[in-house]
Amino acid sequence: MHAKLINPKTNGKKAYNNQGSAAQALNYLTHEARQNGEAPRFFNGQQDLLDREALLASLDGNVKGLRAGEAKFYSLVLSPSPEELAYIGGGDEAKLRAYTREVMAAYAAGFRLKDGGAVGKDDLVWGAIVHHERTHRGTDAAVRAGAARPGQVRPGLQAHVHVVVSARDRAQRVTLNPGGRVSRFSLRDWQDEARLAFERQFAYQGPAPRRRPAPVLTEPNPQRNARIAERVAQLNRQVDPSQPLDAARVQRIAQGRGYDRIFYDRLRRLEGRARQGQPLDNAYHLLATGREEPARGQTGHQVRHALHSFQQALRATSGPDRVATQDIGEQRGRRQWEPEL
Repeated sequence: MHAKLINPKTNGKKAYNNQGSAAQALNYLTHEARQNGEAPRFFNGQQDLLDREALLASLDGNVKGLRAGEAKFYSLVLSPSPEELAYIGGGDEAKLRAYTREVMAAYAAGFRLKDGGAVGKDDLVWGAIVHHERTHRGTDAAVRAGAARPGQVRPGLQAHVHVVVSARDRAQRVTLNPGGRVSRFSLRDWQDEARLAFERQFAYQGPAPRRRPAPVLTEPNPQRNARIAERVAQLNRQVDPSQPLDAARVQRIAQGRGYDRIFYDRLRRLEGRARQGQPLDNAYHLLATGREEPARGQTGHQVRHALHSFQQALRATSGPDRVATQDIGEQRGRRQWEPEL
């Protein structure tokens, strides 16, 4: 089982552009039914049969508080393996609907609100549809080997679920961004839960998930360390004088991670926060682990965080039609996004 969050900026399909109406996305998701001469059958957390117009109205009507350039919805894909599909009868839609509801409940539970509250499954506005076919893409191994053509239907069991979920909760008070900060929503944790939910719900014993090997400890790289020292010096010129980073400590973290891409992604996140004037509390912990949860019990941090939250609230409520809002999962680059298979 693989659960994905589609990045509309890199996917290549205009249908996944999520800064406006969901009409184009829903039109695209009805193509399989239209090709087969059938009416598209959407569903959500409460209804097994939901027409396109009703779903579109619920999504497009749930955008109060969002600016023009902000995401209005997100596209998710739940992709069981051929073995998993065979186990549940080859793509039984009733079972896939029940499973999708469990996964979306886990999606809601995965968000962490700033005030310690929780997001419930009924707080989400979403709709989904089951597709039974997939086509080959130009990058597929079979296409490169000449065994298939782009656009050709893939053989075997290919059922999967497309989900379109609003970027706002049902009360339109909270923005929910699954591609943002890991401390607000961990995409990997949700993906793991999607796999475990399938195994629990259908008593399926799947293979052990493959894990990436830990980075190999390397020798200090003088050239990389010199560049890191330059970036730390630039960062220190932008942050509060009470929060300078120690270049040698940052270099040791980079060496410990083998100077991998993940380290540099985290360093870019800190640089972005410095440019925006945000506090860098727990910066070393972030560089080493990727977790942005601030250290508890630090009065200085609490004051800076309260000030930053107040500034965010002022921006969110500016203008006659703004409502109080909080963004769960601020944008943090492409690390949590995945293209559609």
